[in-house]
Amino acid sequence: VPLAADVDFPRIARGTPGTSGADIANLVNEAALFAARKDKAVVDTADFEEARDKVLMGVARKSMVISEKERRMTAFHEAGHALLHYYLKTADPLHKVTIVPRGRALGLALSLPDEDSYSRTRGWIEDRIAIMYGGWVAEKLFYSETTTGTKQDIQQATELARRMVCEWGMADELGPVAYGQEDEPIFIGKEIARHKDYSEDTAQQIDEAVKRILDRSRSAAESILGERKDDLEKLAEALI
Repeated sequence: VPLAADVDFPRIARGTPGTSGADIANLVNEAALFAARKDKAVVDTADFEEARDKVLMGVARKSMVISEKERRMTAFHEAGHALLHYYLKTADPLHKVTIVPRGRALGLALSLPDEDSYSRTRGWIEDRIAIMYGGWVAEKLFYSETTTGTKQDIQQATELARRMVCEWGMADELGPVAYGQEDEPIFIGKEIARHKDYSEDTAQQIDEAVKRILDRSRSAAESILGERKDDLEKLAEALI
């Protein structure tokens, strides 16, 4: 495939973690098709970006009819995620933020790590949870209410906080102890229950520890975005 001089292979690699050789081949073919549709002689970075997004997140639904109010709310939501990448110490660098709908998502803020990482620190995880709350906080700041678009963010944040407490021993109050053995019935092939091997009192402590982690990360997001409302508004306007 003839390539433009600006094609950066390490950047493409960072944006495609966990993909197979066949997936990469598919991505290159898609990039070549995007270039061909625009009558280009070579495939450039923009074509690879578009192909990566299509392969990993679905086709861009540019013809989707969205009301102006909903577009603005989505822009503030994604701007909230994006801005936190710049101000949180251990967050991965922001790579892309968009409000072009793909799949079921109305927008997306994507970060890419600078290097391979096989384990994560407590600071990185807490910053990640704060970023997940960025959309919720931005909606609350500008509209005094939130939307159903925060559903997946809150689910992922809660799951991360629970794993910090139950699997990774990152709750100071409970210490480095693993709680709840996963039960995975073979005939179903996925986790449907967590074996409860602790008391009701411990269960309450776990819930409180999870809540504290979530509250702390959300407060960090509220503090950063609250002080930078002007930047948040500028970024949302640029996205629109």
